[in-house]
Amino acid sequence: MNENIIDLLLYLFEHYLYDNPEQAIDRTRVHNNLREAGFSSPVIDKAFDWLENLSEQYDAARLSANISQNSLRFFSESEQEKLGRQCQDFIYYLENTGILDAARREILIDSVMRLELEDISTEDLQWLALIVLFSQPGQEQAFATLESLLFDSPVNYEH
Repeated sequence: MNENIIDLLLYLFEHYLYDNPEQAIDRTRVHNNLREAGFSSPVIDKAFDWLENLSEQYDAARLSANISQNSLRFFSESEQEKLGRQCQDFIYYLENTGILDAARREILIDSVMRLELEDISTEDLQWLALIVLFSQPGQEQAFATLESLLFDSPVNYEH
């Protein structure tokens, strides 16, 4: 049985969200399909809750749009533990290149922190950043840029 929530989020993204972004998901049908694929109900529910929270955070992002783009972000101790140096550098890179604005940066960090995992790999963070951008209205260009960056060219994420 597969218990990795990131694997489940990627599966949902690749099989249900990416090709049909405007189409509402039949949660019961998808839940049953995911159970058949080997995911447990508690992990499925957590993944759905995580995705639903992303769409709710869009309103919070609009309210926090006045976050200065010149502000400097320091990671808390718990963020540093979960997001190692490479993940932090990746987030800084996304922000410095304009892929993430300050509000989306905070959504990404908050979303990752809500995952009940001890640490996150850079590869997992890249996928989570794609999912976060995909879920945010008006971020289509940022999503396309990140998607192209991740799949079309090897990059060293230094800020």
